[in-house]
Amino acid sequence: MAATGEVTGRKVLVIDDEPGIIEIVEANLEGDGFEVISASNGKEGLEKIKNEQPELVVLDVMMPEMDGWEVLRSIEQDEATAGLPVIMLTAKAADEDYIFGLEEGAVEYVTKPFLPQELVNRIKITLMVLNPRMREERRKNLINKRKRLMEQ
Repeated sequence: MAATGEVTGRKVLVIDDEPGIIEIVEANLEGDGFEVISASNGKEGLEKIKNEQPELVVLDVMMPEMDGWEVLRSIEQDEATAGLPVIMLTAKAADEDYIFGLEEGAVEYVTKPFLPQELVNRIKITLMVLNPRMREERRKNLINKRKRLMEQ
């Protein structure tokens, strides 16, 4: 495993049914030294998680065969993959969706359209926070912050 802050060769799985999104994410991550694998639907994504063992997953919500929420639940419920960091990358931009994604186990929630470098930075930050307890605390802080914004 790479040292904290080092991303060279770290494996990221991108699960999205839009080839253009995969290409953008892949180009930006590879430019920063990541190894990128991809899947075009949830079922294929779960297979690649088992076979490729990525360190992080970038996951769309609206996909054929198995949506991102189902994939996220499967990751969280499987003892072998529970705790695998997942960053949602989706067009579902409502506050309720954002909160739901984080409550279901995602560590970050990025909405489309997105700035590729922002996604790369969030991936780097997530991978630098190696301690799962710290990830969990950050996730809860994000949920609380969004709920406070909704109340305003």
